[in-house]
Parts: sequence; structure tokens; C-alpha cells
Amino acid sequence: MKRLQVLFPGLAILILAVAVRLPTLTAGLPYLSYVDEGHVLHHVSYLLAERTWVPDTYSYPTLPFYMIAGTALAYSPVYAAVHGRPLRQDLSPAPPRYYDVVEPTELIVLGRLVTLAFSLGIVVLAGLLARRLAGPAAGLLAAWLAALVPALVARSVIVNVNPIVAFFALGALYFAEGARDGTRRPRRDAVLAGVMAGLTGATKYPAAVICLPIAVAILLASSPWRERLIRLFLAGGSAVAALLLAMPALLLRTSEVLAGVIWMSRVYDAQKAGSYWQQAVRRAEWDLPLDHPEVGIVFLVLAAAGLVVGLLDRRWAKSVWPWLIFIAATGLLVSPYKFRAFRNLLSLVPVACVLVALLYAWIRGKVRRPLFVDLTAAVLPVVLFAPALHQYVHYHLHLEDSREQAIRWLDENTGPRDRILFAEEMAFLPSRVASLEVADADIAPWNRARDRIFRRGFRYIVLGELAKRTGASRIPYDVRLWILKNYKVVARFGSYPTNAIARAFKGNGQIVYVLKRVPRTEGIPEKPNRATRSRRVSAAGQTAE
Repeated sequence: MKRLQVLFPGLAILILAVAVRLPTLTAGLPYLSYVDEGHVLHHVSYLLAERTWVPDTYSYPTLPFYMIAGTALAYSPVYAAVHGRPLRQDLSPAPPRYYDVVEPTELIVLGRLVTLAFSLGIVVLAGLLARRLAGPAAGLLAAWLAALVPALVARSVIVNVNPIVAFFALGALYFAEGARDGTRRPRRDAVLAGVMAGLTGATKYPAAVICLPIAVAILLASSPWRERLIRLFLAGGSAVAALLLAMPALLLRTSEVLAGVIWMSRVYDAQKAGSYWQQAVRRAEWDLPLDHPEVGIVFLVLAAAGLVVGLLDRRWAKSVWPWLIFIAATGLLVSPYKFRAFRNLLSLVPVACVLVALLYAWIRGKVRRPLFVDLTAAVLPVVLFAPALHQYVHYHLHLEDSREQAIRWLDENTGPRDRILFAEEMAFLPSRVASLEVADADIAPWNRARDRIFRRGFRYIVLGELAKRTGASRIPYDVRLWILKNYKVVARFGSYPTNAIARAFKGNGQIVYVLKRVPRTEGIPEKPNRATRSRRVSAAGQTAE
């Protein structure tokens, strides 16, 4: 009966965790919806296309690539049955010319589902770890917090490595606790803690610091020193084995891996961006559509209080000291870099959830009637995080890429005799352009599209505000005027200019103009000549309207 009393609330928490995360699953499709998705999926496409375990880069560890590629291979018979051709045949080029081009769409969905599975695993592990230390009520609160805290929710169903890292790191701490207290099978837990640590390092290089709290936890065990050393050896050996199994290049291509690590370290130190404190308590990481803090000041205060209580309480001190070392090591590792994105601290968030749960358990144990404490604990996460979650869910439920809006408009308003020209810099998916039932739908870079536009051979042209690296428009002012004399803007979508750099992420809201050729009334207007073009006017920020 007692198990059911905990099981049902636990299942309810898990269901609610799924409910607040699912809106992201199809957001922005068939395009990417987050800048980091391509950093993973392009390498997955390479592995699938080349049928190799050797990735095209070692700037990132290989385990996330392998997991998503393996999921895609398992799904490929279903894809072939549905589409009548193998998944490999529809893969976008690797490396891609344009960052936004990832095909087929199912590959994005599979990557997001993998992330979702690990995100839900964090909720479960946070509950289990708090339950192990402080009982069922604390376990439910830790899971409830992990289910709702914006930092975890906002990255839970986008293709990125950080929820995977957080899951493995939390799993390592969970099994390290078993290896320390020795109440069940400490040697088995030492091995599992090591495996989790190895997988953590194979997912994100800096996260390998999780080995430190595991070692400290085992050394704090009350067992004889010989037994502690055996457990430490088992944890270390299994960590190395798991790391090499998940990323064999560490042994077989060591120099290339080191070169990748050094390159990524230089990238992180080359650009100054972000403040961990500001993202934590004011506005979430700049590349997230969230005008709320990642965790908030109240959550941080409660977690800090839980840390103090955990260090001072004899029941939990030996468990919490390794966590403090993990927190300090992570902070020392990421703080020197100028690039400070909160995702680098994501592994600490579920630990903070458990610390808040310990504070709750401590307070609950001090009162005779804990009903008020229980109700406060149940309501507090909703009060703290509901505004952020509402914005998150609303945004993703209504997110539609402006390129997809343009394609749908063209599909509804063009016929089989029409010819359409797309600016290549806007990174329309070739498969979506090919789906239009028209006489011709062509994609060309601006330097070639411009001359074809002058010949007026297309009834429709699809352009945007193509911005150079400096922010100025790639479409000169005189050319813009000529186009508007010959073509009428019949549809407009999006809100910001297109970054015309090929490897840049375009986002889902770039401005898309659909222009329709106007009938000739006074002959063909003279196209701008070289003399006219030499007097180009910067058109940055201007629109065709």
C-alpha cells in the first residue's frame, strides 16, 4: 500500500513532465528550432551517409552521435516502408552547404526523442536519489522540481547534449552513494558509478570532472581501507572501459581528439558572451525563447540552504560533500572561459533539486504536523516556474518557420504552369521546394539569382533581407528598386533579416518575401548598370514594403 502511495504521485509527476516538454517535439519542423541541433545532427548525417563510426570532427565527444545514429538505423526499416526508399537516400549532404538544411525531418524528430528520454530520466533519478537519502516525500519533491525547473524543461526536447550529460552525471552520483554506504551491493554500485562517469565524459569533455565526487564518495565510506580501494579501482576501471567503448577514438585517434578539444577550448575563449548569474536569476540563455530566469533567485537560495543543511546534518554530510566538490570543480572549469552559456552548468541543476528536497525533509522533520510544509512544497515549484513554463509551451505550440509558411502559401496560390525562384541564402529545404506542383522551382544563390530575376523568367521570386556579416544588405538599393518595379510583394512572413553566411543558423523567423511578376505595361524597365551599382545605398534594416 505504501508503495502505491508513492508510485501514483510519481507517475503523475512523470506525466506532467512529459506534458510540459512535448510541445517542442514538432516545433519549427521541418526546420531546426535551436542553434545547437545542427551541431549534433550534421555529424549524425555524416556517420549514416558514410556508414562509419569515425565522425567528421572530434570537437565534441562521439557518444551522442552514436546514440542518435543508432536510433536512426533502428528506425530505418520503418522509414523505408513508409517512404518506399531507404533513409540514407534522403539524407542531406554532409558537410552541409547551409547549416539549416537537415533532412529527412524524421532525423530531427528522432534526435529530439533521444533527448526527451534522457530528460525524463533526470526527473526519475532526481527522485530516486532524494528518496534514498531522505525518504519518499523528499523524493517526490526532487522529481517535481526537476520536472518543472525551466533550465531542464527548455532543453528537454531539442537536439543537444546537455540533458544527456546531466542524466549520466546524476546517475554517477546516485550509484556513488550506493558505493559509499555499502548497504546493498557497494561493489556493483561502484562499477555502475564508473560506467556513468565514463559515459558522461564521452558525451561532453568537461563533464569528466564527475570522477572527482565519485572518488571522494567511495573514500568517505565507513568500510576498511582495503575495501574502499577495491571499490575505487572498480569505479576507475569501469569508467575507463565505458569511456573507450563509447568513444574508441580516444585510444585509436588520440592526437585528433586532442586537437578537437584544443580547438573547441579556443572557440569558447574567443568570444565573450553571457553571464551565468544573469541567466540564472534574470533572463535565460540568449538563444532560448524564454524571458524568465533559468532557475530563479528563490530556487538558488533554497538550494544553498539545502547544501548547508546537508553538510551539517550527520545523515547526509558524507553524501553532500562529494556534491559540493562536483559543484566547485564544474564552476572552476567553466568560469575562466569568456563564452558563458548556462547550458554548461545544466548538470548542477538536478543536484540543486535534490538539495532543495533535503531542506524540505529537514524542515518537515522539525514540525509535528507537516501538512502545511507538504502543501507549500507541492505548490512552490508551480508558483516559481509557471510563468516561464507558460511562455515556453505557448511559444513552441505556435512556432512555425517562416520558410514553411511561405511554402504553404505558394502551394495554395500557384499552379502547374508557374515558375518560382528561391534565394539559396535563406536555406529552404530542397525537399520542400521540390514538393511544389509547379512547372519549375529553382534555388540559386543571390549572385546568380539576380541576373535571372532581371530576365523576368519567373512568375514568383522568394527573397529575404539578405544581410552581410557587417549587417548591410546584400541586395543593393538600386536593384531593390528595380525588383519592386517588376514584382509585387504578395506575401510576407517573419520578422528579422537573414544572416546570409552559409554556416550560420537562420532561426525560424527570418523575413521571407513572396514577389509576383507584374505585367509589362511600358516595355522592360532598364536594369541597373555598373555606374548605377557603384552608387549603392546601404539598405540594412530597410524592407521591400
